[in-house]
Amino acid sequence: MDQKKIHIKLNHKNKITLTENAYTDFSNQVYILMKSLYAGPSLSPSLSLGGTESQIMAFMTALQGEKRYMDSYLKHGLDNASTMTSKYDLDRAVLQFEGETGLRWPFKN
Repeated sequence: MDQKKIHIKLNHKNKITLTENAYTDFSNQVYILMKSLYAGPSLSPSLSLGGTESQIMAFMTALQGEKRYMDSYLKHGLDNASTMTSKYDLDRAVLQFEGETGLRWPFKN
């Protein structure tokens, strides 16, 4: 089975307009990464990130925050204090990511 390759370009901050296709592609790529975090290493895609160091760090922090929040939600439920803390941490990471990249976080509700 071929390993899926994902290339995410994060440095859109200086672009005046981003097309819906760019957001759709980004959302799909992040969705695949999230699925791979639960599927195990054998299904992990090859990942290439383009952007500044701060953009890449903001992306990875938001992705890790998303995983921690999902893990806490699945283990403790929505009304648990640790789940709410994970959600608060995720919200801060998402704001940082959006500020650094100019991209919307795809799982933001």
